[in-house]
Amino acid sequence: MERRDYLLRMLEEMGRVMARVRELVIGQSTAAAAQELERAADRAGLMLPLVHALSGDGLTAILTTAGRPDPAKHLLAAEYLYVEGLRAAPPDDQALFARALVLYRGIGPLRDAVLQAAVADRIADLERRAAAPHSPLSGGTLR
Repeated sequence: MERRDYLLRMLEEMGRVMARVRELVIGQSTAAAAQELERAADRAGLMLPLVHALSGDGLTAILTTAGRPDPAKHLLAAEYLYVEGLRAAPPDDQALFARALVLYRGIGPLRDAVLQAAVADRIADLERRAAAPHSPLSGGTLR
């Protein structure tokens, strides 16, 4: 029961964080979006530099709580890699977008319809970027 309450609180917060990050990204303020994610990650006990540095089992380990996948941490990590991809130059941006897409796709069904829609939108955006990595739509070379 305690884990469920924690997850519900974290997912509610992630909905607010994702809405704010989306607003900042649309306004071309990726630095502020990164700061917003850093604050949320601190509250969740997630060290974002490790998200950037780790992959595979190491990344899986830091995205768990009490030995189980933590959807809020997965969302934070995916959104962080997405925002870092927006800030990076090619080809680093595409590598970050690809990692973010893997994490977003790995998030199970979410009970919150708004959050689920936000994740679906982000996946669609990342798929478009993968299809046309350096077009103006992708955020590739034109910033």
